[in-house]
This record gives sequence, C-alpha cells and structure tokens, in this order.
Amino acid sequence: MVVSIVMRMWLVKRGPTGWVAAVGLGVVLASTVPAAAQQDVERENLAGIRDVNVVVADLADDAEAAGLTRRGLLDAVERRLEERGVRLGSSRQAADLYVNVTTHQGATGLYAYYARVSVQQLATIEGNQLRAYVDTWDMASLGTTGGANLPRVEEVVLQIVDLFCDDYFDVNDRRR
Repeated sequence: MVVSIVMRMWLVKRGPTGWVAAVGLGVVLASTVPAAAQQDVERENLAGIRDVNVVVADLADDAEAAGLTRRGLLDAVERRLEERGVRLGSSRQAADLYVNVTTHQGATGLYAYYARVSVQQLATIEGNQLRAYVDTWDMASLGTTGGANLPRVEEVVLQIVDLFCDDYFDVNDRRR
C-alpha cells in the first residue's frame, strides 16, 4: 500500500544534504485563504502555454533497481498528458513539466518518497532584465511504501499530473 499526502510547496531550499522542503499544511497555523490565492496565481501562470516538454530527474540507483525507473516515469507522464490533451513539444518556447522523485530506503525496508511535479517557464527578472527559468506551478506528495510497491509511486506522480492538467485546462482552451 502506498501512503501519500499531496501538498502545496511553499518554500524549497537547497541544503548541504540535498533538497530540504518546508511545506505548509492547512492545520499548522495556516489559513486556507492564502493557500487558495496561491493556487489561483499558479493556475493563472499556466495561461498561454502551448506545449510542454517533459523532464524527469534521475532517480536513486536503489529505486531504479526496485522498478521505479526514470524511463518508466517519462513514458507514463507523456502518455497521460497526451490522453488528457496537453500537447507535447520540444521547443525552447515550451514550458518544462519537471518531475522529481526522491527516495530513501529505511532500515525496515520501507521507502520514504517525495514526488514533485512543477512547471518551469522562462521569465524576465524585472530589476535587471535577466531571463531565468522559474517554477510557476508545483504540487508535491510525500509518503511511504514497501520496496515491492515502489513502482506504484508512478501512480502518485500521475495523480499530480492530473491535477496539473485540470489547472492547465481551467485557463487554456482544450481545442489547441
């Protein structure tokens, strides 16, 4: 069984030991109004995207050996986007749908995983007019699963991709 919590990322910071994520959970002194407003802004950031490049980060060797593979995730995400009607592309003008899954196998054999899907778009920084790729939409899931079920984390990633598709079509015409 895969146990998972889908959450909005509010702050991501690179630490000396890898990605450290501070996440907002609705029960921890947080109002749902700011979270809803943030979701609206992120949804609006998807307006006008014509096509999407899928990029999947490398996975840990033990995750690959357990059957959760980079190639499998790439194929599954591309297939889901095509099924949902999001046009795939490889142009520099397309937004990148970036998939990152990190795993850690504990002493008990259980895997902890963190799956994140984000949209990265080229933006111009107002102050100095430099262009940079920035995350304009993201969603993540944190959970645990047994080693034999690690490949099922792909289903969690696809659930997040479905949330992306829902937001994408909230602000874009399906007939593109």
